[in-house]
Amino acid sequence: MNASASNLEQDIESDIAKALEYRYGDGLVYLPKHQPESLYKLATSKGFVDQEGYLTRKGRSLLAKYHLV
Repeated sequence: MNASASNLEQDIESDIAKALEYRYGDGLVYLPKHQPESLYKLATSKGFVDQEGYLTRKGRSLLAKYHLV
């Protein structure tokens, strides 16, 4: 993976992490109106959110990586 692809992946992960901040205490992620739905779908496809809408272990690790826990 080259540097620009790596930077793009980090930017995407950062955006996903910001979207995952919007969750209830039980881990259910909700999407505010100002967040694009495509970002939520991407988070789900990458395994950060499960099919029921809950934050996964991988999602919690991503939040910790960006200090958003």
